[in-house]
Amino acid sequence: MILRRGPLRTLRGRIALALTAGLVVAAVIFAVVSSELIRQESEVVARSEIDRQVVALANTLGRQTAEQATRGEALQIDSDEYLAVLGGPATSLYYSGNPLSPIAGPPGGPIPVAVELDSQTISDDGLQRVEFEDPATGGVRVGSIAPVPVRGETWGFLLLARPPEQLGSPWGAIGGRVAAAAGLGVLVALLLGLFLTQRLTRPMRAMRAATHRVAGGNLRTQLGQTGTRELDDLIDDFNEMVRQLAHRDGANREFLMRITHDLRTPLTAIRGHAAALSDGVVPEAERPRSLAAIEGEAARLESMVADLLDLARRDARRFSLTPGPGAPRGLAAQALDAVRALAGERGVTLHSTAEGAPGRVESDEMRVLQIVGNLLQNAVLWTPTGGEVHLDVTGDDAGGVRLVVTDSGPGVPPGSREEIFAPFQATDRPDGSRGSGLGLTISRELARALGGELTVTEHEGGARFELTLPATVPATVPGTVPGTGPGTPSA
Repeated sequence: MILRRGPLRTLRGRIALALTAGLVVAAVIFAVVSSELIRQESEVVARSEIDRQVVALANTLGRQTAEQATRGEALQIDSDEYLAVLGGPATSLYYSGNPLSPIAGPPGGPIPVAVELDSQTISDDGLQRVEFEDPATGGVRVGSIAPVPVRGETWGFLLLARPPEQLGSPWGAIGGRVAAAAGLGVLVALLLGLFLTQRLTRPMRAMRAATHRVAGGNLRTQLGQTGTRELDDLIDDFNEMVRQLAHRDGANREFLMRITHDLRTPLTAIRGHAAALSDGVVPEAERPRSLAAIEGEAARLESMVADLLDLARRDARRFSLTPGPGAPRGLAAQALDAVRALAGERGVTLHSTAEGAPGRVESDEMRVLQIVGNLLQNAVLWTPTGGEVHLDVTGDDAGGVRLVVTDSGPGVPPGSREEIFAPFQATDRPDGSRGSGLGLTISRELARALGGELTVTEHEGGARFELTLPATVPATVPGTVPGTGPGTPSA
């Protein structure tokens, strides 16, 4: 079972855990690396100190030897005193060469035979660093050899040596401090990380609360900026989504109100005529007229229901199609005949050309007629009195057909040429009427279901709608239910 509770199931908890793990690893690496660097640096400093001490002691012994000999006195050499100053019992002092005093032995013992003197190195560098095994203790020692100058001549060689473990700072002396410093750094960084994580996840919690409000129906919810670019981009998208939802919700409500009114009108007319016929108040001579009115309103109602069904099929990407051979010229003439009466009422002149149109194409005649009829009806309704509407039918090199409807109306602004194909995007026509906002939406989806496309551009100030269809309906076009006719419910 997946746990949904606990700190590690939250983004803040996971960020804190990842931050802690990263800080601990970084602190351990820092402690190890810094300790090694400190040890190496301590060793370098210790070796340099041995070099300095052996050179200083060799020069001091040489100077004292020359001064005592000048006064006729014997040099008193106290090796223990030298060693106490130079580093304590663990420090060893060796000397080989001419006697520094006739009454006192050399400082320390002789230089071990295992140590090979390199006169050239001593001459060039002023000293020689060595590592050897102490014959007295059997332990390894490291040290430096310096010449003892007496009156400008090298009188002998002095070796100062110590155990290697004394050269660098031991871990016990620095480990605790390094660990404490690393731990303090981890604590401070962790607290800062928790604070920043809290600040980072606060907008996410606010967005979660906002999504709940939107889910509850509050489409006025908007979020403010945070100052973080990525979060602000996400917030902008969220706010835009809510605005689009509010716009769509308003359009849906308006559509429902409009379609309810449109459905009620033919139903009221049908009910009125039916009641009058049933009550016998309609004269015999007027009954055919009432029946014709009922039939006309029923057809109008059927058309509205078909639009609603096509809208549902559009949302499900499933249209009923019945492909078959058809003549584009005949379809164009039929579509023009259907709008001639409306064009005559509005004083709009219809024109048509079909030069170069293919003789036949494989498509769904009723669906093509539905698209072209809708385009012509829109063109007539948007064209002012005295204007013109043209329907031009041509072919293409692949055997397809191109049907172009142009008008002398106000046209479609470039910024609205895609919006008009969205559902419920209805605007007031020049005469003040308004459609359902579904005709162009369904027409474009039908065109695509037939393997073609429907686009809009500008033509001499008016609108130019172009429907392109292939020679045959592709078998792989999605959203179609072949073998059923228009108005037949699809699965």
